[in-house]
Amino acid sequence: MKKSNILLALGAALVLFGSAANAQEPVAFNKADTNADGMVDSAELAKTGVEKSFAELDKDGNGKLNKAEYEVLFEEECE
Repeated sequence: MKKSNILLALGAALVLFGSAANAQEPVAFNKADTNADGMVDSAELAKTGVEKSFAELDKDGNGKLNKAEYEVLFEEECE
């Protein structure tokens, strides 16, 4: 295969992979909890790409999402 064809195929694969990555469900709680404190704060949520309002997810208003509050994102994806 020519070098230009390989580069073209690689570029197409990257575009397809990028599109699929954007369509994925939210990041698992353990991955979103980057500081491993058992909670997801607004900064950690922002890094996941979730577009849902943090305040809307933070049902108890303590400024952090516990696993149950965070996993609402997965339930909404299934609806």
